[in-house]
Amino acid sequence: MATVSHSLIALAETLELRWQSYRASGDFDHFVEFTLSLNGLTERLGQQNLPGMAVASQELENRALALLNESSTHPVTGELADAISQQLGVILDLLRRHETPAVAAKRASDADEDSKGHWIRQRNVLIVSRPAHPWSEALVEQLSFYGFKAHPISWEETPSIEDSPLAVVCIPDHEDRIYPHSALETIKRLKARYLTSYFYCLSVPSSLEAIVGLQRAGANVCIPAEFKLSDILSRILDLVESREQETHRVLVVEDSKTAVAHIQRALNLHGIESRAIHTPLDLMQAIADYRPHAILMDMHMPFCTGVEVTRALRQIPEFQTLPVIYLSSETDIAHQVEALRLGGDQFLTKPANPIVLAAVVKTKIERYREMQRSGRHDSLTGLLNHSSSKEQLEQMVRRALPTGKLTVAMIDIDRFKSINDNYGHPVGDQVIRSLAWLLRGRLRNTDLIGRYGGEEFIVALNGTDSDQALRLLNRIRNDFSELPHAHARGSLRASFSCGIASVPAHVTGSTLIEAADTALLQAKREGRNRIIVAPMTQDFPLIA
Repeated sequence: MATVSHSLIALAETLELRWQSYRASGDFDHFVEFTLSLNGLTERLGQQNLPGMAVASQELENRALALLNESSTHPVTGELADAISQQLGVILDLLRRHETPAVAAKRASDADEDSKGHWIRQRNVLIVSRPAHPWSEALVEQLSFYGFKAHPISWEETPSIEDSPLAVVCIPDHEDRIYPHSALETIKRLKARYLTSYFYCLSVPSSLEAIVGLQRAGANVCIPAEFKLSDILSRILDLVESREQETHRVLVVEDSKTAVAHIQRALNLHGIESRAIHTPLDLMQAIADYRPHAILMDMHMPFCTGVEVTRALRQIPEFQTLPVIYLSSETDIAHQVEALRLGGDQFLTKPANPIVLAAVVKTKIERYREMQRSGRHDSLTGLLNHSSSKEQLEQMVRRALPTGKLTVAMIDIDRFKSINDNYGHPVGDQVIRSLAWLLRGRLRNTDLIGRYGGEEFIVALNGTDSDQALRLLNRIRNDFSELPHAHARGSLRASFSCGIASVPAHVTGSTLIEAADTALLQAKREGRNRIIVAPMTQDFPLIA
């Protein structure tokens, strides 16, 4: 049985040691360190696509945060301490012994996957509904195209799946009505068995009573009645879409070594990297060298104030949105408001609570990164946009040369204009999204998938030669041609053509794209719904 990553296990074991240390000493500082580690574990579980387990960790974190208000309430003993130990034990046990949704769903690694036929990893989804419910049948059909394995059961059945599925989808007998008591009891029972699964409840009325009742039963997401099955598919696919993030980096501008030690300790406990400078005169060089995601700025320093530094920083377009968080013993509200008005993003009073400090830093960085991400990704599909795809491809080419493997594919939906003309642009958008979801579901986290423009996509496959890429993309092409796309008058089917080019015949991103695009045009001329491989030499291309 597969396990979670070693780094995640190590983080969990550190958390356990800190809890044991606190129970042995009763020291409040040890409890603070335990809570910081717990907050970091919750974040990592979310990043690693373990949403069910992340919720369990967050519940424990909330319990710990409620005990941080007064140091006089420590040490925590008796039933409360035992309850925390038990809840922590459940999380650690699941991490150590159970296959998690993200690992089960993670796309195939580079090593020997194609030869074993494991490019497509099945991901279990449990569907709970009355027998022969049309939504259930449609979900089973649709999910299979995207690499999931659906297991439909009735509300009264006991599922046969031993390990936690990626998701549990609950479909009520009647749309837009409050779930009956029997359904809530079934959800509770399944949640107790599949703690790490993500629970979706469909067709939920816009009623506080209905939503709260489902949340108490164990639902993670309550989806309104007006949502379509395509929206459900998109949400399930998001569970296996990993966003690999580089470590948070924070630049601390502070002239007090004691304050720096306090800040860096709090950040380090939360897995946030930091670098400190003691004079604002070094700021520009430090930013250029370190490329921080946020700045923690003292308000009062030699040479100038933090506000003056921030105003100067905002003159440079590249740094206009870089988060700046002020740290100061300044308690005058008017001065704090003025500091924020002149370019700051947050104001924390020294000495800052380490939990609050870490939470503020993380929130600011995540919003900053989300702003950056929105500029790099296509709004319709969530894939990389044209310019970001070309930029990432050049990086992949540099890593692949001189001895590595890399294959680029240019993909274009056949006769897409006629789909728009005959069925309307919303249906055309759905066809584009379906191909994007299929590529996301079948390819690996290490591969590039981008929307190059309109109905054209770009794919770059790490560690893959043209023969491997041809076999993989042909499977995707065949499945896409059989995928039904629903519309008002029924359903339609579409196909795509594809051109492939590989390293080392082409050694730059632009030449790979050009060669693959030329092969794509030939595939169109040859009759569409086929893949052509650009020649490695002057020989004729292969047609598949």
